[in-house]
Amino acid sequence: MSDVVVDSSVVAKWFAPEPNSVKARRLLKDVPAAGDRLVILDLAFAEVANAIWNKHRRKLMTRAEAEGSIANLLNSPLHAESAARLLKSAFEIAVKYDRAVYDAMFVALAHDLGIKGVTADEPLYNTTHADFPQIMLLRNWP
Repeated sequence: MSDVVVDSSVVAKWFAPEPNSVKARRLLKDVPAAGDRLVILDLAFAEVANAIWNKHRRKLMTRAEAEGSIANLLNSPLHAESAARLLKSAFEIAVKYDRAVYDAMFVALAHDLGIKGVTADEPLYNTTHADFPQIMLLRNWP
């Protein structure tokens, strides 16, 4: 195995039952167990915290569960990379594939580092995979 870039859609699945949450948690366990890093963008902390807040707001998670999830997020074995340095390439990807810049940043990071990227965002995968074959869907994670 080697380092893997994970996007916010995958990280959010570590904290709440959703489709493919089991695969997401396996990725969380397997990559560090192999001595490799789970790499995220620094902005992923805010994105995942917002997803947790939204689950709490919709009463799918108690406040205590949400606070516990935030604590677990902060203690997860993640290596954060700066999003700012990728802004130009992410903008180019966003324009070319008609994707949000923050989603394109995940693709730009995997491309920049030359490593596999795992996403649960099927539209992002479908539009970028042909040109960025290192991007894979979480559901296809081993």
